Amino acid sequence: MSNPRRNFLTALLTAGAMQGLAASPAAARALAGIVDQESARSINPDFDSNAYDFWAGFLDRDAEPIVHTGGQTRGAAVSNELQPVFLHYGTEGFKNAAELDASKLVPEGDVMVSVNTSTIKVGTQDLETFHKLENAQIRVDVAQRTSILPIIEAMAYTVVGGMRTVQGEVEKSKPSPKSKTSKASKTVPTVQSISVDSDAAWQKMQNIPLPGGEGRWALNLEAQRKDSLFSKLLSNVIKEAGIFSPFVGLPGIALSGLNSFNTLYGALHSGPVSVIQSAPLRVFATQDALEKTGAPGAVKGIVLQSGTYILIPAKQLPTSDQLKELTVSQGRVVPPKTAATDLDAVAAETLKDVTYVTFDVQVSPTTLVGSSAAKKS
Repeated sequence: MSNPRRNFLTALLTAGAMQGLAASPAAARALAGIVDQESARSINPDFDSNAYDFWAGFLDRDAEPIVHTGGQTRGAAVSNELQPVFLHYGTEGFKNAAELDASKLVPEGDVMVSVNTSTIKVGTQDLETFHKLENAQIRVDVAQRTSILPIIEAMAYTVVGGMRTVQGEVEKSKPSPKSKTSKASKTVPTVQSISVDSDAAWQKMQNIPLPGGEGRWALNLEAQRKDSLFSKLLSNVIKEAGIFSPFVGLPGIALSGLNSFNTLYGALHSGPVSVIQSAPLRVFATQDALEKTGAPGAVKGIVLQSGTYILIPAKQLPTSDQLKELTVSQGRVVPPKTAATDLDAVAAETLKDVTYVTFDVQVSPTTLVGSSAAKKS
């Protein structure tokens, strides 16, 4: 017998209605209220319970920063090798963002942050996964720790970029005498700019207010099965124009609304293969925000200051000796003095087995209406 609820939800989701739900948190909450695990299984034949649980509880967790010292790993890498290590590139070269000099931060007050996604470079093994599964997604979340005004909720700035395919080349070797089939002998990594300047949702990521100088940041990159419900949604959104296209933009959504959206988002997943996976990580953009924790030297978070951030899954993190021979140019990790015309080609061959996403970050002091700084003035 036909299930009216299942038919309604399936028709709604496959019609590409996620943008409408994103624009209406009330609608997202209403729909999330009827998409429990049982309903999610009925509308999504490839439902993944682990993905559902991860996204349903996404905002309830704080990730712990990963720090590699002396060849040993401490932090969340012990339990999750896919969690990104946050590296910062500036005048002192590559440094772990959890160990940056806090004295160089904005002293106190509120800040305005620009988190502009710059480049994704897909390493050899991950590229093979993307080729096999054929579509993927990248999701960036930046959330306020506290609200601007006591009468409103803290807000999050979230974008999901859909990727239908990765245009890397896979060279085939000749079949061996004992085998009639050829094997992939070489996968050429791919480098792609993913900054979408013309899209309003991505532009909003360049003006994120962080009251009190503290927030949270997460990056997730994963492949999806070609025939998943998520890919059906993508087919209504992703066009031939580019590899990455904006799928959902939630600029300045209340955390309760994002939590409802996450329930729906998790329900659409179908056996995802995560390349980078992270719950939100605490970020501190002012000295005062760090000092208010009571133990600045032991805080489980990263320092947020202007510069380029390179996020790399922990299991692929290069050694400090490898990194000291490299620089960052236009979001690409390359040897020094690489010509601008050669950046993509050289970046593809540099750290070939490493996948990373780079962000151009700018932090500026500001005074937000209703903040403690505004009250003092």
